[in-house]
Amino acid sequence: MAAAREVDDDSMGCRVIAQGYKVLDEERHAVDYRPSVWGDYFIKNPTLPHTYESVEWMKERRDVLINEAKNTLTGKHDDGPLAEMKLVDAVQRLGIAYHFQDEIHASLQKLKSMEFRNESFHEISLQFWLLRQDRYYVSCDVFQSFMDNQQNLNVSLQSDVRALLALYEAAHLGTPNEQFLIEAQRQTTSLLRSMVDHLEKPLADKVRHALQTPSFRRMKRLEARLYIPLYEEDKEDCDELILELAKLDFYLLQQIHREEVKEICEWYHGLDSPRKLFYARHRPAEAYFWALGVYYEPQYAKARKLLAKFIATITPYDDTFDNYGMWEELQPFADVMQRWDMKEAEGLNECYSDFARFMFGTMIEIENALPKDIGRRNVNFIRDIINEVCKGYVTEIGWRDSKYIPLLEEHLKVTLITCFYWAINCTAFVVFEENVTEEILKWMSKFPQIVKDSCIISRLMDDIVAHEFETERNNVATAVTCYMNEYKTTKEEASDVLWNSVEHAWKSMNHEYLTWTSLPSSLLIRVINLARMMETMYKEIDGYTDSKLLKEWISKLLDEPIPF
Repeated sequence: MAAAREVDDDSMGCRVIAQGYKVLDEERHAVDYRPSVWGDYFIKNPTLPHTYESVEWMKERRDVLINEAKNTLTGKHDDGPLAEMKLVDAVQRLGIAYHFQDEIHASLQKLKSMEFRNESFHEISLQFWLLRQDRYYVSCDVFQSFMDNQQNLNVSLQSDVRALLALYEAAHLGTPNEQFLIEAQRQTTSLLRSMVDHLEKPLADKVRHALQTPSFRRMKRLEARLYIPLYEEDKEDCDELILELAKLDFYLLQQIHREEVKEICEWYHGLDSPRKLFYARHRPAEAYFWALGVYYEPQYAKARKLLAKFIATITPYDDTFDNYGMWEELQPFADVMQRWDMKEAEGLNECYSDFARFMFGTMIEIENALPKDIGRRNVNFIRDIINEVCKGYVTEIGWRDSKYIPLLEEHLKVTLITCFYWAINCTAFVVFEENVTEEILKWMSKFPQIVKDSCIISRLMDDIVAHEFETERNNVATAVTCYMNEYKTTKEEASDVLWNSVEHAWKSMNHEYLTWTSLPSSLLIRVINLARMMETMYKEIDGYTDSKLLKEWISKLLDEPIPF
């Protein structure tokens, strides 16, 4: 440890690698991870300002608007299906759907039983999109009358921007074998890109927003924050009552979330053990942001905070293997970690006992927060998966130190586990509690396909965007390196293939989401939400590691009050 600190104190002459990082210790593959841009900001600035007289007034006004909006949603039945569908779509995108579950369910039940009207391309696209995202299976044969003999959209439809947008969103809910939706995704993307620069506001902004990330793949809280101004600009579709409700509700939730991120930062900075892990990424605010993507609704505060603590804790676990430990130190550390024995851990050297204390403490905290009759049993499910992660870490260190480049399939058998997304998914279920039976946890412990798909998205997106960084520090071979080595391709060719694998994983996840009807939506959407967080944090670069890249999004959700 002393040697690493010596180099850290005098970084002159350190090798500079991708993204400007310095390799502080070649033997340990240690780099100078930058501190979080947030530091203790949320502790020192615990509240959000607002322009209204009181928060109590805002809550009262919100409750009045909720009742009025329920009447609006019910009243839209008489305005025709398109008006009703547009309102349901807006309520969901604006993040206020949790207030109207019964009304939305009634609308979707009616849509499900209603025949598709072949004369309206826009209506059918929107109906298909709304039903699919709510797990109602609809065959894509409903679009057949809009296609020509070459299975392209009829020319007369290719200038209907709003309809194309609806089909674009719907196509991203396709499954691997739905060739029409695969082609529709390609066609609508191409058409919208070709016309966006020629459109006027607000439609141009809506198209750019969709092309950046389709709605089904967006972090839902961020979608609401970004969609509110788009909705406000679009006078053709905007309902002033719904808009006011969306703004008030967003602010009131934003205030709750701001208090929670302060609590998470106080918890993290108040612990002794993390401060000693000088080589690790300390990311309590970013971990909370990650958990916020899994569940944002007020009733899930407990689950959100526990998941944030778990993510903040496993980050130094990854770094202990990845950015500090050497083989002769990591083997005894891994043995102790898999036995979950704190007495043994106290006998470990230097930082290893500090991390063990941190990890064991967090798991005890999660267990104590759960009902007594299930706490130990449910936390044991998480521990078992973490043990698999630890075994995978040991395998990776062996690969790293021997400079071994496995075949891609061999690589993924290990790294789909070590990306930690399986364990995070399990923890997201355990702390959620709602509808989580022992049978469901046993299902989770078997690494089901929908969870595997989320891990594929996590692993490959991370490996693609961090390839140069990991390669230049001589770390474990990335999936990009494995593919290049196995198939003798360029980095660009390998990256393209792996991006296609990410796309396929999304389609596979869609299939699982639509067909696993024995599991409640309230659980499966957590798996989808974790995949959505990769789209938010890793689409272009590893934003969790280089946290200044996430500052804009975190600011919009936790620091900047939504304008009224």
